[in-house]
Amino acid sequence: MFQLKYLLLICVIFGVSGCGVGTLYGPSYYDDTNLGEGLRRVTFKGGYHPATGELCLLRCAEVCLEEGFSFFEVVDSETGSSLEGHGSTYPFDQHYPARDRFMDDVPFVAKTIRMLKKKSDQSFAYNAKEIKSSLRRKYKVK
Repeated sequence: MFQLKYLLLICVIFGVSGCGVGTLYGPSYYDDTNLGEGLRRVTFKGGYHPATGELCLLRCAEVCLEEGFSFFEVVDSETGSSLEGHGSTYPFDQHYPARDRFMDDVPFVAKTIRMLKKKSDQSFAYNAKEIKSSLRRKYKVK
């Protein structure tokens, strides 16, 4: 009985520690495509609408720094949602194939960025180090 109590406590601790936005940020949620010299299309999919845009911006900053650039401009941005269905996990649903599947509204943000070595005076550009630091701190991303 005493060991069962500790096992339950450990399960609860691991369950609670896995919660939060930090678990939403990882390679399975973002993707980027090289569009040419200094141009990238960065997509973030998941989470909830306000955070999704900022987490996409965080990934833009990371991509910029990984490529050896310091600043980036957003030259195109797209936001929206996609409906994704998944089957039911309820045992009684397996006998009813005509039932509607469960649907999730999954937000996404896609940004096309131009990466720059130095900031241009003629247009607005994000400082990649500042964006990365600020948004990692805000969303507690390690």
